[in-house]
Parts: sequence; structure tokens; C-alpha cells
Amino acid sequence: MSERNTSTTNNNVFKQRESKEEQHLMRNNDTPLYTLEFIDLFEWKLFRWLASLEKVENFVYLFIVIWDSISLQNPQILQEFIKDTNDMVASIKELAGLKALGSTQRGVCISNLIEYKKSRFNDNHGLQKRFADNAWAELEDYKLRHSHAFEEQLKRLTMEQKMCLRQTIYHRMNSFRSFANRIQKSNKREEEFVNDLKEQIKTLKEENSQQQAALGNIINVSWDDDDSNNTGKLIADIEELQDMLSDFTMVQGSDFKVNIDAATSILKNYNCQGKYPSTDADLILGAVLQRCTIATILDEVQKHLQNARTDNIDPLESDIVNTTESLIKYTELLRDNRKGSDDISKVTPIKIRQYVYSALGCRGFFDNENPLIKRTANKLLNEMNQFRQVMEKETSDELNDLAFTITREVINIFCFRLKTQASELQHKFFQAGQAIDVRFMRGSFGRDEAKNLEVEICGFPCIGVFDGEQKVFTRAQVIARKKRRNSDESIVKTMKNLIIGNK
Repeated sequence: MSERNTSTTNNNVFKQRESKEEQHLMRNNDTPLYTLEFIDLFEWKLFRWLASLEKVENFVYLFIVIWDSISLQNPQILQEFIKDTNDMVASIKELAGLKALGSTQRGVCISNLIEYKKSRFNDNHGLQKRFADNAWAELEDYKLRHSHAFEEQLKRLTMEQKMCLRQTIYHRMNSFRSFANRIQKSNKREEEFVNDLKEQIKTLKEENSQQQAALGNIINVSWDDDDSNNTGKLIADIEELQDMLSDFTMVQGSDFKVNIDAATSILKNYNCQGKYPSTDADLILGAVLQRCTIATILDEVQKHLQNARTDNIDPLESDIVNTTESLIKYTELLRDNRKGSDDISKVTPIKIRQYVYSALGCRGFFDNENPLIKRTANKLLNEMNQFRQVMEKETSDELNDLAFTITREVINIFCFRLKTQASELQHKFFQAGQAIDVRFMRGSFGRDEAKNLEVEICGFPCIGVFDGEQKVFTRAQVIARKKRRNSDESIVKTMKNLIIGNK
């Protein structure tokens, strides 16, 4: 067979399909190589069932029933059976080492394989049958119908056909190992992130304690472990919001159909390099839509706070925010422009901000019938519909409910709860092309490879203090790409010299 060629167009690499002349289309008896003419519905369902197997145990039981249909009288076949069994045991041990299997699963799988091998070696037909019957029963529990018909079909298969089935098992086991390796690497990165997060929480608590000591515990607000504005709980709620946004902006899978033209346009607007059609482009689009969702909600809140009274909408939250900001402004003027040496004047603006926004975080905009929540949630759904079509009604209903929940949570966290900390927290999105800095960003990359990467899209912002000495509360979620050019510019310098908007 000739070596396959490739061609390049607009930075995309396309493989060229083999010509008809290089492939077999017909059998030796002049019948088509592939035909569905004599494929029965039950055979098709069996094929689908084989493709649906997803657990290691399933393939162990399938291994047993396939080999149970093969005689071991031929010494060569006997050697193949020994090798296959040993290979399966080795694969299971490797998967257990990669923590893709629990100790109980590992023990059951290996025990079944070894004991079945012994029953075949010792010609213990009664024990062999019990192992085979147990394997069939386990497969029946995994939705295999007409197992006896399948067993009869196995007996009729040629050795070559049985070899194909055996190879299917090995390929799936290899895929499990490959996937487990990737998961282990991902878990290692996640472990690094968790450790970093613990250090951040520890640092923030220490800084908060220092500020309390400096200002006086009697007059400063301190959130206990049960309060929703406690540092740990606030970070946990931010991470939960990130998960909800990821679900809401999903464009992958059979439940969704992407509007390629609209998707291509918005990726271009955000200077993304991902191109359709590709899986990477779907991931990038999801992150872009997360960013757009946050921006849309915050924009609607800002309009509401400015225009609630003129639009004849219940202005309670708007009045509280505007009054609080005025009161903070005037107490700061009092602190800075009137003589005195007391501590209460120093912390009054902070105390007002923390208490008022904590109360708003508990009760503000919590009703789905609130005009702001309804208008914003419906606007989000309409915006999402420009870029994807939801194919299943059940999925559509879930997304409708999620739109209201996300609207409330974004307002609650970004507009209220970030203001309850000792130092008021802000959020910053990073632009496409900025250098990756693991101090401010996280994604599917390690510390060592980050120096060769830049931002493709920032889906969720970095949250922290960016005025004066910079302090990170939670890192931004970004998708990275390889740098187009080397740059020694640090992200700290970028953030000082470039004011990044919230959109």
C-alpha cells in the first residue's frame, strides 16, 4: 500500500484518502466486501452492545466466554491461551497501578482469569463451566440479550474471526491504559493546583488575620467557618459556578449542533486560532461562551443598578448599592480630611462594605421572578441559540433552568460576595496572545511547559486584588496554545500597563 500524502491549507493539515484502485471493493466471488443485505436486526444490536462495553470487568468476562469456545488440544493454541491470559493479568495490574481499578475490582478480575486458566489446564470441565456460566451471567447483567444465541454463534466462528474478537479486547485494554495514563497526569496537575490553592487560602487567612490585628478585632468584620463569605466557602462556590458555566455553554456531543458560521465569527472576534471543524474549536467555543455569559450578566446588572427607578422596576437592591457606595465615599472623606487619631474611622468604610454586601449576598436578586433575573436569563438563552442548536427537549429544559441559576450566582458572587472580603476583590480576563503565567492562570498544562504557551481564550477570570501589591484569590481558567513568537514580557508587567476590561 502506498504511503499516504498530506496537504496544507490555511494552517490546517489534511490527509488524502486512498484511491479506489488501492483498496479491495469486492470479494473473490465477486460479491461486495461489505454488505448489510443479510445482517439481521439482532446481529446489529449485538454489534452495538459490543461497542458499548466500558468496564474492565466486562472485557474479562468477554475474554473468558470467547476462549471457552476454543479447544486447547492444539499446542500452539494452548500457548496462545497462556500468553493471552498472562497479558490480561498484566494489563489489569498496570491499570490498578494507575489507580484506574480499585483493589476489589483488581482482585476479582485476576482471580477469575487465573482460576479459569487452571480449570482449563486441569481439564476440570465442571469448574470450567461454572466460570463460563458466571461470565455469561455477568454479561447479561450488562444488558446482553440472547446470550445463548451469542454462545452458539461463537462456536460457529472460524479461528480467524475469534482472533478478531480477541484483538478487540486487547485494543480496548490498551485504550484503558492510555486513558488512565492521561488521567493520572491530569490528576497530578490537579494535585499541584489543589496544593497551590491551599497555600493561597493559608496566605489569605494570614493576611486577613494581620489586617484584623492592625484594625482591631472589636471593630472589624471576621467571617467564621460557617459563614458563606468565609474564604474557603467562597472559593468552593466560585469553583461550583465554573462547573455550571461549563455545563451551560456545552457545544459537544449529540445533544448539540454548532452553527459553524456564527462560531467561526465569534472565535475570530476573540482572536482565537482554533478553526472549524475540530474538537479543539468546540472546546474553545465553549470557553468563549462562558466569558460572554459572565459579561452579559454583569452588563445587565450594571444597567439595572443605573436605571431601576426610571424603568419602573423594584429598585430596592439598586437603592441599597447606590446608598452604600455613597456612604463609603463620604466615610472615606471623613477619614482622610478630618483630624483625629481613632481606629473606628479607619475601618468604617470597610465595615460598611462588608456588612451591606454580605446582606445582599444573602437576599439580593434571589427570586427567579425578579425582572432582572428573568430578562437576563432569557437573553442568555437567546445568545446561546445563535451558536448552537439543542437537539433534545430534556437537555433544553435543563439549560433553561441552569440559565436562571447561573444568572443569580454570577450576580451573587461577582457583584456582592467579592466585596465582603477585607480587601475588595476584582476580576480580570486575559486576552488572546498573552503569555501563560501559572501564578494567575490554570489549564491543561504544567509549570514546565507553560513558558512555551500563550492564551488562546480565557473563559473564567482571575479573581484577586490588582491595585498596588497583587494578590490572587482564584486563578483564571484558560485554554492555551503554542506561542507564535518568543516573549519575555511577564504577566505582572502586562497587568500593570494594560487595563483589561471585564468583557
